[in-house]
Amino acid sequence: MSDEKLRSIDDRPADEIAKTLDEYPSDLHNDPDDMPSAAADGAALAAWRVAKSLLRLRDQINAKFPGRKKDSDGTIGDTAHCPGTSDHCPNISDGGVGVVTGMDITHDPAHGLVSGDVAEKLRLGRDPRIKYIISNSRIANFQALDGHPAFAWRPYNSQNPHEKHFHISVKPGKTGPGGYDTTTDWNI
Repeated sequence: MSDEKLRSIDDRPADEIAKTLDEYPSDLHNDPDDMPSAAADGAALAAWRVAKSLLRLRDQINAKFPGRKKDSDGTIGDTAHCPGTSDHCPNISDGGVGVVTGMDITHDPAHGLVSGDVAEKLRLGRDPRIKYIISNSRIANFQALDGHPAFAWRPYNSQNPHEKHFHISVKPGKTGPGGYDTTTDWNI
């Protein structure tokens, strides 16, 4: 599994930046659940990291789909988009370290990774860590929303239809079966 990597808040390597922010500048994956975030208390964060559960998911995907393209992969938003309310921003404060709780995984059918299929498997698995999943102009939330039951697909009408990747966000709690740092295997 990937080791937790703390980075300076100014260190946003190209392979971690959520690529679609440039293509769709207003698409920040703002919290569709209106779930209160555990945002930093206003203090400037000096470092950030990715939620361990998302690193575990990415490791599993990389193992299952070796050689897959990662063109649309990303975790952290660039400085033009973060700070902000997106889960691509390190808004969760864990001892003064910002935690990113959103990740994009590239659609690459040539190497076996059909992003909609992986998103569907995650949705059907109803993992307690999942906050929401976006794929192919659809979004599924962990809780009932807008008259739709929990984990039901509903239309996602953003500029970015999420056809080049799928997006997954995890809940802001740190521990327990639904915690963002819980590293049990994902059902993929």
